Amino acid sequence: MQTFKTIIIDDEENSRNNTKNMLATYCPEIEVIAEASTGMEGKKLIQELNPQVVFCDINMPGMTGLEMIDGLVHRDFCLIFLTAYSEHGINAVKAGAIDYLLKPLLLSELQGAVKKVVKHYEQKGNTGSTANNDKNLVLINHSKGFTLIDYKDIIWLEASDNYTNIYMKNSKKIIASKTLKEFEAILPANVFFRIHRSSLINIDYIKEYSNAEGGTIIMADGTSIQVSKARSQEFTEFLKNKAVAPK
Repeated sequence: MQTFKTIIIDDEENSRNNTKNMLATYCPEIEVIAEASTGMEGKKLIQELNPQVVFCDINMPGMTGLEMIDGLVHRDFCLIFLTAYSEHGINAVKAGAIDYLLKPLLLSELQGAVKKVVKHYEQKGNTGSTANNDKNLVLINHSKGFTLIDYKDIIWLEASDNYTNIYMKNSKKIIASKTLKEFEAILPANVFFRIHRSSLINIDYIKEYSNAEGGTIIMADGTSIQVSKARSQEFTEFLKNKAVAPK
């Protein structure tokens, strides 16, 4: 079994020990080679030891985990953030974290994060590429916590007051506690288009499009969505540009 060199960076000694003990007991794929109590010390260890995995606390005095990651010139490891505060989730995703775990750690979530590490390196080995599929992850806050999903699996999003209904390709529906406007700002503009004030679609899942009466789109899940008159021309141009864009 392949093991992955890992560094734990956390200013709380008890938290470091807990993470290390859980990994040693339940995650044989992980080999902890070093630990640090500050962002500055962690940054130095990363540069010296070239780990494959880094578990990093976000809230640390002096230099936060996010600041430490921002300060790295070269980064070729799987990043897993640890924090007691769920509101940091979206920043963790933007920083390219493969996962984001809330303290106190739950064994199932820790093992799930390790599985993502194993999958990442298996895919990297199979393709010979350094491409990181984890960049596609989006954190979705909801009433029971949060879920990390691949944005490529989103068919379309629907505004619902201060919430958003997210329709996935596996027929799953997620009710997220963010507005559609917030998702529009997060999701890649070359893939998602807001065709109506209440609808944001993934253009890769368009099944049919009719420009009659402003425009109607049939999505891959069979949903019919009206294109607003104000966005009809812009959407047509968007599709044309997308069609001729180099692959």
